[in-house]
Amino acid sequence: MSLLISISLLFLIFPHSSNPSSSNFLDIASTYQAVDYGIATDQHQQCLSWKLWWKTQKSLHDPSTADIDLLAIRRAEVWIRNEHDAEKYDVPVELLQNFTTIRIVFRNVCRLLPRVLQISSPLAARRSRITLDALCQTYNYSDPEVQELVLNNYEEAQENAIGIDQLLFLDHQSVMIVMPAACNSSNSDEKEISKQYYLEKYGDFSFNVSNLNIELDKLHEMVHDFKPLDQIMNQNLGLDYQRPLPSSTILPFLRKMEYDARQPPSLHVDDTVTVKVGIAVQSMSNFELSTMDYDLDAWVRMSWIDPRLRHDLSRPILVNDYTFLKMIWRPDPIFTNSKYSTFHKVTYLNFYLFIFPDGKIFMDMRVYLKPTAAQIVLCKYPHDNPAVSLKISSMGFTQDVVKLEWFSDTNDAIWIEKNVKIPELSIRHLHPDTCNGVRKSGVYSCLEAKFYMHREVGYHIANTYIPTAICVVFSWISVWLPEEFVEGRIFVSLTVFLTLSAENNSAKEELPKVSYVKAIDIWFGFTSTFVFLTMLQALVVISLEHNSKRLRLKFENNLDGYSKYQMTKSMLLSRYYHRMARQIDTFCKVMYPVIFLLFLMFYVFVITQGDERKCIKN
Repeated sequence: MSLLISISLLFLIFPHSSNPSSSNFLDIASTYQAVDYGIATDQHQQCLSWKLWWKTQKSLHDPSTADIDLLAIRRAEVWIRNEHDAEKYDVPVELLQNFTTIRIVFRNVCRLLPRVLQISSPLAARRSRITLDALCQTYNYSDPEVQELVLNNYEEAQENAIGIDQLLFLDHQSVMIVMPAACNSSNSDEKEISKQYYLEKYGDFSFNVSNLNIELDKLHEMVHDFKPLDQIMNQNLGLDYQRPLPSSTILPFLRKMEYDARQPPSLHVDDTVTVKVGIAVQSMSNFELSTMDYDLDAWVRMSWIDPRLRHDLSRPILVNDYTFLKMIWRPDPIFTNSKYSTFHKVTYLNFYLFIFPDGKIFMDMRVYLKPTAAQIVLCKYPHDNPAVSLKISSMGFTQDVVKLEWFSDTNDAIWIEKNVKIPELSIRHLHPDTCNGVRKSGVYSCLEAKFYMHREVGYHIANTYIPTAICVVFSWISVWLPEEFVEGRIFVSLTVFLTLSAENNSAKEELPKVSYVKAIDIWFGFTSTFVFLTMLQALVVISLEHNSKRLRLKFENNLDGYSKYQMTKSMLLSRYYHRMARQIDTFCKVMYPVIFLLFLMFYVFVITQGDERKCIKN
């Protein structure tokens, strides 16, 4: 009964918000309103849930089972219409005697803002976005008494020339300006004001910057200056004259900064970490066209800035033990077009990492990869200039969190050992490029190292073109053989045709089964067709000679059985067949070399020239 009387008195003292359409509607949107109506905000389950939620948004937090259950009940706002709703959300049931509907905006109520906002320093004014310039200029500082200027609404602030957001009065019942403290700032306030400036301009810091012995202006400039990351490759890491410190040296700094290896080293929560990347190729080998892949042994180099690891010591810290490496944040590059990837582990895990005094990090690790070469088009094979690539992308950090960039110097971005020799191929050009990193879960930074090559045709000239050309020339022998050598004419062409078929199958064993026509296919197709036609030509000549001989023998063996007219006609036809066979042989003796030479010119100047992808453009 006493609680009911107290609440009734509160209703008389404090006005409540109401919906114009209903006088029985209560809207609670601030902390002081909730307190006035008997809602315990400090220990309210919704406020505990919101407090945990805000904590998870500002830093990495491993939630327990109880935390997950607490986060599950979080509500931005609730509507209370009956006793069940009131008991569920810890709202005094007695409020329903005067209001039929109650709305509570826990998103604002649980911010636990004070009833009266007290401004007693320039820093406090800046945090609340209150401008006191005009008030501070006109204030009489000779008066030793402290004056408290209380503002109950936006109009009173305007009367006193105070710049203030009128929405501030929705969260606080009034604003108190304590003079002259609100206009006087100390050295510590100056630092806090500088910190507040960066908070307002760039957002929350991702770690406690107070533990760093550096001014925020210099820290901000250092973190966003990427030129030292490019220059780090030209400094020989400064290790030619000094010995680096051991890995354990970093432990006190990690404890001091409360270092979290899962948190990217961005200065502000919404900043992007830029990581410079380069690769040093030690070897390239085993280019298999049948499987469209190759082997690559390389050092992957990365450099970035981690302000949390500033140590201001005289020498860099060397981290070459995996136990200490796990304590430090590092990028998560993956090779998206590699079928197989692994680290070198003999006799020790092949990596090292340097932490420089100003927070620059340089990491180098040796990997063995088997990238795919599926992008190779064999239209002009073996006269092609294949281009293969290695794609590097971030595994878990999207592009707005971690951005991968090549070192500015091309030689630092992609470097290849001078002694690298690739059978049948020679590297003509290296080009660092970017690629499409869009995946289902977001957009990821993606880099592509392109290797432009040229295929040496010396092997194919010696093992393909010269043997097949000799076979084609050998097939011409049939036209120079006498007509009576029937078996010689047939078997020469047939033997050459079978030899070309075997050579064709041998040359294509290592090639993938593609749907387009390659240059080598045109070569073998022409030579096989050419030899087949020589065999048909031999059959035609043999047939003509056979008919000529048959007619001649027919009348020679039976001179009395035919008239002179029939004999004359048959002898003329036999002579015609013989002359026709001789003319065909004579014609082919000239045309075979001419046709083959014309094809060679067409093959060299047309088929093997032009765009690498000309056979699949349509």
